[in-house]
Amino acid sequence: MKLTPMMTAAALTLAAAGAAQAEGWTVTDFSSISDRDTCMNYAETTFDTYRARFGGDGFTGRSNWTIGGYDLRGEVVDGLFICADESGLVAPFLVVYNVDDDSDARETIADRLGDIWDEVVEGNGVPGASVPQPLPTTGGTK
Repeated sequence: MKLTPMMTAAALTLAAAGAAQAEGWTVTDFSSISDRDTCMNYAETTFDTYRARFGGDGFTGRSNWTIGGYDLRGEVVDGLFICADESGLVAPFLVVYNVDDDSDARETIADRLGDIWDEVVEGNGVPGASVPQPLPTTGGTK
């Protein structure tokens, strides 16, 4: 059973209270995005990239203003990007939740998702697009 409504309500409560962390939860606030569609696409790309890099057989769920990434570490860690409209800008934030005691794993996953989000934003929707590519090590000009 997935707890999307509960996660959303808890995330909003934690964000409103200004709590960055609580038992079993990690909340990350990101800079504003111009519109909800961009936020939603970036969030989905972030979860897809996370799974491509770190594995996982989970799934991604979508509502009108949230993207959930489920089973990010077995069935015990889930993430939820919330693309909340705030005064004409979208204020995205990420909630990562775990049902076991492994808060270090949850924090690692939250950090990885945050890093990937930053890559996606910097690359205008493409993770790693702004990262310089290494020069080829074979071949030459002579």
